Amino acid sequence: MDKFRMMFQFLQSNQESFMNGICGIMALASAQMYSAFEFSCPCMPEYNYTYGIGLLIVPSIWFFLLGFVLNNNVSVLAEEWKRPTGKRIKDPTILRYMFCSITQRSLIAPAVWVSVTLMDGKSFLCAFSINLDIDKFGNYSLMTGLSEMEKMKLLARIPCKDLFEHHEIRVAASRYIKCISQVAC
Repeated sequence: MDKFRMMFQFLQSNQESFMNGICGIMALASAQMYSAFEFSCPCMPEYNYTYGIGLLIVPSIWFFLLGFVLNNNVSVLAEEWKRPTGKRIKDPTILRYMFCSITQRSLIAPAVWVSVTLMDGKSFLCAFSINLDIDKFGNYSLMTGLSEMEKMKLLARIPCKDLFEHHEIRVAASRYIKCISQVAC
C-alpha cells in the first residue's frame, strides 16, 4: 500500500511528464497497430475510396478521442467551467489555454497515425486509384473500347496484385500514387 501511495504521489507531482509519456505511448501504439494491420483493398469502385479514406480518418478520430478522455486536465477544465461564479470570476483565457493544451496533446497520436498511413501509401492508393489517368503510364490500348464503368472497374483493381494482369502499368501507377501520398504527408 505504501508503494502504491508513493507511486501515486510521483504521478501527481509529474503530471505534465506523465501525460506527455501517455501521448508518446499512444503514438507508438498507433504506429505499431498500423504495421500489424494487414491492409487489403476491396478493389471495387464503390468501396475503394470509402475504405481507403476511412482507414486514414476513423482510427485517427478514435486516437484523438482516446487522448482527450485520458487527459486528466479534462476534469479540471469541466470543474472550472461548471464552477459557479462567486467572488472570483471565470477567466476565459485560462479555459481556452487548458482546452488548447488538452487538444494539442490529444492530436499527437492521430498525427502519427496519419503520417504513418500516408508514408505507407496503401490506403491512399486504394482510395485514389479510380481517379488515375492510365494513359500516362504507357499502354494506350488497355483502355480503348471500354465503357466508363469498365474503366472504373479496371482502375479499382490496380491496388490488387492478383487481380490486375498488366504488371508494369500496376507498378508504375502504384508508385505514382504512393509518391503523391508521401508528398501529402
